[in-house]
Amino acid sequence: MKKIISAITTLIVIVACLCALVACDGGLQLYIPDGVEVLSVANIINDGRIGGAKRVSTHITEKEDDAIAKCNSGEADLAILPTNAAVKICSTSDRYVMFSVNVYGSLYIVGTRQIESLKDLQGERLFSIGKGDFPETVLKKICSAQNVGYREYDGDDTLFGYIMVKYFDKASTVIERVLQGEADFALLEEPYASRLVGELLESGKTAYNLFDMQTLWQASFESEQSGYPQASLVVKKDLLTGDFGKRLENALAGNAEFLKQNVDKLGDILQKAGSALTVKFTQEFVDRCNTRFIPAADARADLEKYIEALGGMDGLLPLKEDIFYGGTTPAE
Repeated sequence: MKKIISAITTLIVIVACLCALVACDGGLQLYIPDGVEVLSVANIINDGRIGGAKRVSTHITEKEDDAIAKCNSGEADLAILPTNAAVKICSTSDRYVMFSVNVYGSLYIVGTRQIESLKDLQGERLFSIGKGDFPETVLKKICSAQNVGYREYDGDDTLFGYIMVKYFDKASTVIERVLQGEADFALLEEPYASRLVGELLESGKTAYNLFDMQTLWQASFESEQSGYPQASLVVKKDLLTGDFGKRLENALAGNAEFLKQNVDKLGDILQKAGSALTVKFTQEFVDRCNTRFIPAADARADLEKYIEALGGMDGLLPLKEDIFYGGTTPAE
C-alpha cells in the first residue's frame, strides 16, 4: 500500500514538474481579432513559438472587443488591437507597452461601375461598415481634405454634391445589399472587399477595385507610411527583459517573407488556428491587407496624426514616451 501511495506521489510530482516546465517554456497567450490582423503574425501562429524559444498559444477572437477585454483583464500576454484601443490601454495602464504597428490600413472602395475619383461618388450611394469607428473617420477626413461632399443619408432622393453614405453593423450585410443592387459602391475592409468583388463576378456582374483608402490618406495627411496605423501589437512590460524583445522583433520582421513563401498554405494554417476567414489567399490579396512590422516608437508621428484624427482621445496627445517599447521599458 505504501509503495502504491509513494508511486502516486511520485507521479503527481512528475506531472507538476512537467507543468512547471511548460510554464517556464513560455505558455504566452496571444489574442488576435479574426481579420487581416491574423496575417500580421501568421509565422508566429504557424510556429507556435517566438524566436524558437517562447511557446505561444494563439486565441483568434470573433470580435475586436474580445481581444481588448483580455488585455483589460490582464489575461493576454500579447495582443493585436485596434490602434486607438492599444494607445488607450498603454496610456492608462502600467501593464502593457506599444510594441509595433502591424496593419497599416486595409480599407477599400469597390463598385459595380468604374469611376475615376472620389468626386465622382458625389450623388451616389455608398454602403459602409464602421459607424463611429475608424472607417467612418477615415472616409470623413479624406472627403474633407479633398473637398468632397459627405452626408450620412438613408433617403430615396439623390443628394447631388454629396456621397450618400449608409452604415451597417456587419460587412456581410453590406455585401448582401450590394449584390441585391441597392447600391453600386461599398467601403469595406479586407477580406470583405475582396469577397464582395469575387461574389459580384461570380453572379455575372461587373466589379472594380476603385480606391485604396490608405493611399488617399497618405496623400491627404502626408503620412510617413502609406496608410494609417490601423492595428498594433501590445506586450506585457514584464516580458520585455533579456532577449525576448529582440526575438519578438525578429519574428515579426520575418513575417513578410513567410507570407510570400506560404501563400498557398495560409488558408489551412489560419483555419487550424481557429480563423473563420473565407477568402482565396493570393499574393495580391495578401498585399492588399497591408500588414507590416513598424516598431511603434518609429511610427510615433503617424500614431499621433491618427489619434488626432480620431478626436484626440481624451487628452492622450502628445503620446508619452513610456507607452512605447524602448521608452522607459528595458529593451536589452
